[in-house]
This record gives sequence, structure tokens and C-alpha cells, in this order.
Amino acid sequence: MRAVADYTIGNTAVRIVEARHKIRVINVEQERIRRNFAKRVAIITLCSLLTFLSSVFLVRYQSSKTLLDKQIYSLKTDIETLEHENAVLQGNIDETKIDYTDIYKKAKAMGMDFPTNDRVVFYQYKKGTGIKLYSKSLN
Repeated sequence: MRAVADYTIGNTAVRIVEARHKIRVINVEQERIRRNFAKRVAIITLCSLLTFLSSVFLVRYQSSKTLLDKQIYSLKTDIETLEHENAVLQGNIDETKIDYTDIYKKAKAMGMDFPTNDRVVFYQYKKGTGIKLYSKSLN
């Protein structure tokens, strides 16, 4: 059991505390000053810790934001480059349209023609045996 008694000796308030079979004499004013000091130290430590952690968080956030901004800028320039190259290639496709009737007319003018039936070779195959070539004479 703990026993506490308060006394005033001169102008000093004294508290006598009995705990664990020991008697302690405590100057109440000094104890109050010591507790206030401990509270202040704890509050200052907590505030400085919060300030430090928030600054670390802010620095990390800013650096990640900077990295993301650089990546976005890089991707935008890549997109612009690819769009320009795509437009150039699309223009090349539009310029080189193939007209098969002109090709057919030019081939006829150069002497090319469809092959006759005696120049056509037919292939026969059995499933799994591959392709066998049966040749006909090309006279």
C-alpha cells in the first residue's frame, strides 16, 4: 500500500511518499518543474519527429513526381515522333497505290501471258507422305 502525506516546511511544500517500504521526501515545486520539463521534451521530440518524417515524405513525393514528369515528357516526345513517322509512311502508302490493270496491260505488252494447259503441272499428295511431283513434258 502506498501512503502519501503533504506538509509545508517553511515556504516549501513537501510530499512524503511511502512506497515499497521506503520513504521519499519530494519537493512539490521541483517535481512540478521536472514533470513540465519532461512533458516539454516529449512534445518537442514528437514535433521534431513529425517534422522530419513529413520532410522525408515530401522529398520522396517530389522526387517521384519529378521522375514521373520526366517519363511523361519522354513518352509524349516518343508519341509525337511515332505520329510523325506514321504520317510519313501513310503518305508513302497513299502515293504508291497499286493498279493491277496497268500491271496486267504492261505484262501483256511485254509478251507475258497465262500458261496453256499443257504447261500446267499438277501435284498429288497422300496425307502424311508429302508432295510428289508428276511431271509432264513441256513441248
